[in-house]
Amino acid sequence: MKEGLINFLFLVLGSGIGVTVMSLVQAGKEADKQMKEWRNEK
Repeated sequence: MKEGLINFLFLVLGSGIGVTVMSLVQAGKEADKQMKEWRNEK
């Protein structure tokens, strides 16, 4: 029972980290695009 709970926690944490990384990458791309547009306007 305890091992199953630990595995479940790892699964939740792992997927949470994966989602966080994906959204960070996406946010990074958006920020990069914004910076390029901002530089072009100046």
